[in-house]
Amino acid sequence: MRQVLWQSHVAEIQGLYGPLQVLEGRIQQIWALQQMQRGAWRTQSGRRVRIRQPGRWNRGAGPDFLEAVIELDGEVRVGAVELHLYREDWWRHGHHLDKAYNPVVLHVVLFSGGIEREIKTASGKTVEEWVLGPWLREDLESVAGGEPGLYGELAPELKEWLESDAPEEVRLRLKIGADRRWRDKESMARCLLNDQGWEQGLHLMTLFYLGYPFNRRAFYSMGQTHPPEDWQNPRIFEILSKTYVDSVRWNVGRPANRARRRLDAYVRLNRQVPDWFDRLRKPLLPMGSVDGPDGSAGSGDLSTREIRRKWKFGEWKKWLQDEVYGGMLNECLADRLWIDVCLPMLVSAGSIPDGFGASHWFHARPGMFPDAYRDLVKLAGIQASNGYILCNGWLQGLMWVDDQLRLERIRNAIGHQPATKRCLTS
Repeated sequence: MRQVLWQSHVAEIQGLYGPLQVLEGRIQQIWALQQMQRGAWRTQSGRRVRIRQPGRWNRGAGPDFLEAVIELDGEVRVGAVELHLYREDWWRHGHHLDKAYNPVVLHVVLFSGGIEREIKTASGKTVEEWVLGPWLREDLESVAGGEPGLYGELAPELKEWLESDAPEEVRLRLKIGADRRWRDKESMARCLLNDQGWEQGLHLMTLFYLGYPFNRRAFYSMGQTHPPEDWQNPRIFEILSKTYVDSVRWNVGRPANRARRRLDAYVRLNRQVPDWFDRLRKPLLPMGSVDGPDGSAGSGDLSTREIRRKWKFGEWKKWLQDEVYGGMLNECLADRLWIDVCLPMLVSAGSIPDGFGASHWFHARPGMFPDAYRDLVKLAGIQASNGYILCNGWLQGLMWVDDQLRLERIRNAIGHQPATKRCLTS
């Protein structure tokens, strides 16, 4: 069960790996882009819902979307749509008394439940209500934190920030952001390790990231229902494809990242190398000692290239692909699991020192990030010299700054007093 702590425009929920903040503005974005699973949508009263036009996003006072075209049991209605985290927000925000909300034809909420009373406008009209939550394409962790590339509209503001400070100050901030994201991943791993143990925790975390970006919830559920030994069954994919026929987005994304390809790879791994869990837990390669995600302590002022060489990144990569995965995963997939799953789990289990894992995570080669991110970090002198070549940590840090900027924008929109100094540089 998810514990829910709410405010008017921000909800804090207890997710799989700790508390999450869901912003109302994020839900509005999902509606604007219609990023929902398709299906037999029905309102709380049982009426069939079809969205012909989501409407025009209203950035001013009044309902969130104007001139929407909604079909209810075949009856077409043209009007406004109002979105909230909870149904109580309709009354908490005073919409039942505000004539500006008389045109609302559909009330959309993220979470079900709450006060059992009809949603009515100031004119006395009853408004149908639809619960969005069960139809999200992504798990709540992804909805709360966002995914790379979803917030392209912030690129000009990120560029303004990057150009406003000296490159060394920007790099310092990116290092701080990268450290925060590393700690989040480590916390996720520690939670699973404590609750599920090494093998099942690693199994769940691997499937969670294999579901990137749209199938994490479904893949995680597969791991809960089918422990590692089930994945050695030659019929496991046939079972999964029937059980999850409607809950997995099978044909979304680039062909190499589609659900079938990733599940096939994981089935192949567990059938051919069933003891890969134990192989990963006992790394036999030498480890040095570093204390920070930027690799500075214990490495002096070494560049990323020098750190990769000093800490034998190539040997670790070969060990993972050949000795742990037995060559069953392609290079790209093995690299991403090393970053998102293996390093956090190894650190949480005490198999490698924290600083060593954080340094490997920061200086690893970057995976899938928006092209805009790669262009933006050049403003901080990254990839412009041997000392600051592009690596995972710089882009992870920019993701964290992106999140902070979105939070600042939402806080300003709901009337919070701005800080004396922008949160991006404070």
